[in-house]
Amino acid sequence: MIKNKISLILFLSVGLWFSAAAQYFSTGSDPGSIKWRQIVTPNFQIIFPEEYENKAEELAGIFDKVYEFGYKSLGTPPRKISVILHTQTVYSNGMVAWSPKRMELYATPHQRIYAQDWLEQLAIHEFRHVVQMDKIQQEMPAILKVIFGEQAAAAVVGVYVPLWFMEGDAVMTETALTETGRGRNPSFLMENKAQVLQKGKFSYDKASLGSYNDYVPDRYKFGWWFAGGVREKYGSEIWSDVLNRVANRPYSINPVNAVLKKETGKNKEQLYKELFSDYKTNWQNELDTLKLTKHHPLTIDNGEYNSYSYTTKLDNGQVVAYKQSRTDIGRIVTVDNGTEQILYTPGTILSESFSAKGTTLIWSERRPDIRWTHADYAVVVVFDLKTGEKREFKSETNLFSPVISPDNSSFVAVSVDNRNQYLLSINDLDDSHQVHKFQTANNDFLMSPCWSEDGEELYFIGLNAKGKYIGKLNLSDSSFEKLTEPAFYDIRNLTCNGSKLYYTSAESGIDNIYQFDLGDHSVTQLTSVAFGADYGNFDGTTLVFSDYSADGYRLAELNKSDFLNKPGGQKRSISNSLADALANQESGKPDLSDSKLASYQSVPYRKFEHLFNFHSWAPAYINVNDYEVRPGVSLFSQNKLGTATANIGYDYDMTERAGKVKANFEYTGLFPVLSGEINYGKRKSQYRLIQQKGDTTLVPFSWNELSYELGTRVPLSFRQGKYSQLIQPSVQYSYTRISHDESTPDQFYSGFYNSLEYRLYFQNVLRSAELDLVPRFGQVVDFALKHSPGKGTKIGTLKAAQSYLYFPGLFRNQGIRIYNGYQLKETNFDISFSDVVRFPRGIQKISNTHLYTFAADYYMPLWYPDLSVGKLYYFKRLRADLFYDFSSLEGNNYNDDGSIYSIYKKYLTSIGTEITADGHFLRLPAPVSLGLRSMYLTDFKEFRFEFLLSISFDSI
Repeated sequence: MIKNKISLILFLSVGLWFSAAAQYFSTGSDPGSIKWRQIVTPNFQIIFPEEYENKAEELAGIFDKVYEFGYKSLGTPPRKISVILHTQTVYSNGMVAWSPKRMELYATPHQRIYAQDWLEQLAIHEFRHVVQMDKIQQEMPAILKVIFGEQAAAAVVGVYVPLWFMEGDAVMTETALTETGRGRNPSFLMENKAQVLQKGKFSYDKASLGSYNDYVPDRYKFGWWFAGGVREKYGSEIWSDVLNRVANRPYSINPVNAVLKKETGKNKEQLYKELFSDYKTNWQNELDTLKLTKHHPLTIDNGEYNSYSYTTKLDNGQVVAYKQSRTDIGRIVTVDNGTEQILYTPGTILSESFSAKGTTLIWSERRPDIRWTHADYAVVVVFDLKTGEKREFKSETNLFSPVISPDNSSFVAVSVDNRNQYLLSINDLDDSHQVHKFQTANNDFLMSPCWSEDGEELYFIGLNAKGKYIGKLNLSDSSFEKLTEPAFYDIRNLTCNGSKLYYTSAESGIDNIYQFDLGDHSVTQLTSVAFGADYGNFDGTTLVFSDYSADGYRLAELNKSDFLNKPGGQKRSISNSLADALANQESGKPDLSDSKLASYQSVPYRKFEHLFNFHSWAPAYINVNDYEVRPGVSLFSQNKLGTATANIGYDYDMTERAGKVKANFEYTGLFPVLSGEINYGKRKSQYRLIQQKGDTTLVPFSWNELSYELGTRVPLSFRQGKYSQLIQPSVQYSYTRISHDESTPDQFYSGFYNSLEYRLYFQNVLRSAELDLVPRFGQVVDFALKHSPGKGTKIGTLKAAQSYLYFPGLFRNQGIRIYNGYQLKETNFDISFSDVVRFPRGIQKISNTHLYTFAADYYMPLWYPDLSVGKLYYFKRLRADLFYDFSSLEGNNYNDDGSIYSIYKKYLTSIGTEITADGHFLRLPAPVSLGLRSMYLTDFKEFRFEFLLSISFDSI
C-alpha cells in the first residue's frame, strides 16, 4: 500500500509536468482566408478546406474501412475523433495529439513515399495512434478523467508508455493491414541491421533514447523490430495487456515491465537483448549468403556519421552529392579522387529533388510562408557551377523533383496543387512559366521524372492502387504508357542513360540499383550490397551510387564489368518473416479499392462558432508558458484548428498566501495575433511597525489588485537558404488598479496605472547542426519602448535595446554568444517598469535608471558517455559554458517624500562556468539537463553556486 501511494505521488508529480507540456500543443496556423467544411461520420469528423472536398470524401471512405480492422489487435474500438487536414503545405506527415484530442494530416505526398496511396498511409498509421490513446482514456480510472480531463491520458502515456512502442505498433499496423507498409520496406529495415552487424547491439537505453556519440535508428525503426518481435513471439494480445495494465493501474511503478515479466518471464531489457541477439544471428546468416558486387568507396570512412545522397556525376568526372552530418548542416559537395569540397549550402531540400545537367544543378527547397505555418511552399533552385549564380522560381503549384531538359531550355517537375492533383509540368528554364502539363487519366501520383536523350519522351515512376510502376509520357501525342506492371514494393530515383533506365528497387529484399532496357523491357539487378544502395547514376562506364552503412550512406563506384547482371522484375510484392507473422495475427485487411468512389455530405465548419473547446482541467494552476505548477485550479481550451487557446484558473501564491483568478486568450487565426489576459485577486505583504525604540513588529496586510492586458503581434518568417529570419513587431497595453481593503495601511499606493509597450524583434540565424550547442552564426536584436499614457499614475518610461551575436568556436560544435543590452529608465518613486536588460549571473536586480550589460559565453561539448546509472538516469552528454558578465548602472536614492537626494553608480562583474549533464531520468522521453553554475562575483569578492535544471519537452 505504501509503495502504491509513493507511486501515485510520483505519477501525479511527473504527470502534472507532462500535462503542462501537453497544453496548447499547436502545430501552427493555416491561412486565415481558408473556408472550412466538415464531413461527419459515426466515428470521424473530418475538417478540411472547401477546395479539398473530393479528396476529403475519399479519406472519409478510407477511414470507415480502416476503422473495422485498425483496432482489433488492441481490442478496444475508439470513440469519435476530429481529423484536421492541412492541404496548403509541402510538409508531409501526420500526428495524433491528446489534449485536445485530434488527428492532423498533412495531405501533400512527398517524393519518397512507399508503394501505397499517401492518404491511405496516413489514415492507417495515425488511426492506430488514436486506438492506443483512446484505449488508455477509456480504461483508466474514472477519477483521473474527472480530475484531469483529456490530459490524463496524455500524462499516463508520457510517463509510462515508451515512444518506441507507440510508433512501432503503428508501423506494425500499417504493415499487417496492407500489402506494403514500412515493415516491408528495406530502406526502413536496413538501419538497425547495419548498426547491429557493424557496431554491435547498443544498450537498451542507448537504442531507445538515442546518443550524441553514435547514430541511432529512430523510434519508428527500433519500435518495429522490438515491439513487433515481442508480438510475433508472444502473441497479438501482449501489447493490449500492457496498455490495459498501464491504464488500469497508473499508480504502479513500472506497469509495462510488470506485464512483460508476467507474460514472458522477462523485462524490457532482457527481451531486447534476446530479440536483438536472434536478429543479429539471422542478419549475419543472410549477409553471409549474399554475393556482393565489388564496388569502390569514393569517400573516406572516419568513423562518424556522414551520409551522401542525391548522387550525380558531372561531365568532368566529379561526383556531386548532398552531404548530411550530425556535426554540420547539409551541404552540396563535390568529391574528386577522395578530395571533398563544399559547393553550396542550401536550405531545406525536399526529398528526391536534386539533379544535374552539364554544369547546372537544380533542386526543390521548402520555403516558409511569411505568416502562416501551414502554407509553406516549394521553390525550384537553379545553381550554375561555373559562375556560382543562383536563381529561384516559385510556381502557382508546388514543384518537386525538377530535371533539366537535354537542350537546356526547360525543366520537368512533378506538380502538386492544393487539391492533390498530380501532373508532370514542363516549365521554361529562364522564367519558370509553365509550357505544358500532363496528367494521367486516374490522377496517379507521379515521382522522379527524367528525360529521354532526344527530349521526346519523359519517364517517371507512377503510383496507383496496385503499386508502383515505371511509366512513359510521349510528348508528341501526350499519351501515357506503363512500362512495368505495378508492384507493391518500392522503386525510386529514376534516371536515364541512352536506351536504359536506372533506378533503386527493393525487389531483392535489399535496396539495390536496377536497370530497365527500353528496347526489350528486361530488368537487371546491377548491384548487390550488404544493406542498401540508392541514388544510382550511370555514365556509360561506371555506376556511382550511395551505399548504406551504420554511419550513413557512403559514396561508391561500380565498374560496368563488375555488374551483378541478375535478371529481375518478376516479383509483384516482397515481404519478410516478421511482416508475414504480424499479418497472420490480424483478422483481415481493409479493402480500400473503392475509396475514391465514396460519397459523403459535407457542411460548413465556421471558425468563430468553434473558438472554445474545453478539454482538460487540473487541481493545480499550470503555467503553460514555463511549465510551472502551483496550487490552484486550471481549465484549458484549444479549438480544433489550433488557432484559439484559453486558460482559466485560480493561482495561489504560497509565498504571499494569496491568490488570483486568471483568464487568458490568444487567437492566431488572423494576420495579427491577438491576445488578452485578466487577473483579479488579493495580494499580501508586510510592513514594519515600530511600537517603541528597539521593538519592531512585522504587520501583515493585503490589497486588491485588478490587471488586464491586450496585445497584438505579427510574426513574419523568412528563410533564405541556410539562414532563417523572423521579424516580429508587437504592441501590448496593460492596466493595473490597486485598491485597499480593511488591512491596507493608508500610505500604501492606491490607484491605477496604464502602460503601452512597443517591441520589435529581429532574428537572423544560421541553421544548426544536430550537435551544435548554439547557432554558429547569427544575430538577434530586440528593441523595446514602454511608457504610461493617459490618466492614472505615471510610472515613467523605459527604452531598451538588446542583441545576441553568435560566432563559431575554435572547434566544431563549439560556439560563442555575445550579449549586449542597454536600457534607459525614468522611474517613479512608488512604481516603475521591470528591467528588460539582464543583470550579471548570480547578482540580484538593483533599481536603476541606466543599465548596460555585456555578457560573453563560450559553449563546448566535453563528453558523450552514453552511460546508464541503473534505470535512474541515462547520461548522454556533458557540456560546459565559460562566461563573463559585466554591468554598469546608475540609479537614484530617494527621500521619504519621493525626492532624489543622490545618484549612485555601480559596476558589477560575474565570471564563472556552467557544467551541465544532458540525459534522461527514469527513461522518460523528455531530455533533462542538470547543471551547476559556479561563479565569482568580483565586486563582492565571493563565490556563489546555483543548481540548474531544465526539461526539453520540445524534443519529444
